[in-house]
Amino acid sequence: MKDLKEFTRVHCLPQQLKQRMLEYYQTTWSVNHGIDTNELLHDFPDELRADIAMHLHKDILQLPVFTGASRGCLRSLSLNIKTSFCVPGEYLIRQGDALQSNYYVCSGSLEVLKDSMVLAILGKGDLIGSDLPGTEQVIKTNADVKALTYCDLQYISLRGLREVLYLYPEYGSVYAADINKNLTYNLREGSQSEDGPDEVAGAPN
Repeated sequence: MKDLKEFTRVHCLPQQLKQRMLEYYQTTWSVNHGIDTNELLHDFPDELRADIAMHLHKDILQLPVFTGASRGCLRSLSLNIKTSFCVPGEYLIRQGDALQSNYYVCSGSLEVLKDSMVLAILGKGDLIGSDLPGTEQVIKTNADVKALTYCDLQYISLRGLREVLYLYPEYGSVYAADINKNLTYNLREGSQSEDGPDEVAGAPN
């Protein structure tokens, strides 16, 4: 905390930005007690890291889209999953950004916005991101994603996902066929989600 305050002072950050940094730091500290899981596990052997990662990320790996994956594939996927955190009012994704990852909501609530219109409300268990086009093109996002509450997230980079699917092609075809059915909201520019759902996803009927 002392280093963070010194950083904001030295760089003369505006008060609003400084407050956002402090709030994020304090909240993440209360969640993980200052432990950086990725750094902690870095020096462990791959076999042990995979076993630990399988346990830490069991919720996302139990999604229907991963049902057809072999144990070896799941272990490889688990090593590419990381955790993130959002505070209320922060944007996870901005419209037009290059999409880097698919996100799984562990807890909290977010909204998908486009032109100030709410397209979807996301909550625990929801998966957002993109299907994987045939070529490694840059995937631009079609909407903003903004946290409504404190949110715990797990995410897997699209690059890491492609690498694992390349190693396990028998599952790659299954994933490609199923991912659209498993995404709560597809953020890829040009996807069917852009046509607009008849009802706000996640909202009660």
